[in-house]
Amino acid sequence: MPSLDSYFGFNSAAASVKSRRLEIISGNITNASTPGYKAKDLDFAKVLRQYSSASSNTATMQATKAKHIGAAGALRQNMYSAITYYTPLNPSLDNNTVEMGVEQARFGRAVADYQASIQFLENKISGMRKALRGE
Repeated sequence: MPSLDSYFGFNSAAASVKSRRLEIISGNITNASTPGYKAKDLDFAKVLRQYSSASSNTATMQATKAKHIGAAGALRQNMYSAITYYTPLNPSLDNNTVEMGVEQARFGRAVADYQASIQFLENKISGMRKALRGE
C-alpha cells in the first residue's frame, strides 16, 4: 500500500517550490531601487526535472548517517541550484536588473500558479476524506 508521502509528495513539493518562487520575486520587487541588485527567478522546470530524477532514485537510496540529506533537503538544494539571473530589457544606470512591470507580471503569474498547486493538494485531501468515509 502506498504511503501518504508518495500520495501527497509531488503536490506538496510543487507548492513548496512555488512558495519559494514567490519569495524570490518579492525580494526582487523589494530591491527594485537597490543599486547593483541582480533580479533572479526560480526555474520551476529545472527543479521538477531534478526532483523527478531524485525521487526515482529514492527507493534505492538509504541514509546511513544522521547528516545525510533527506528528500526535503535534496529538494531545498535543487531549489538553490535552479535560481537564475536574467538580463533586463531596459538596462539601468545603477546596474540594477529589476524591472518593476516585469516583476509585477511574474508575481501575478506566480500567485496563480501557487493557488493552483494548493487547490490540487486540497482536491487530493478531499478525495482521501471521501474514500475514508466510504462516499
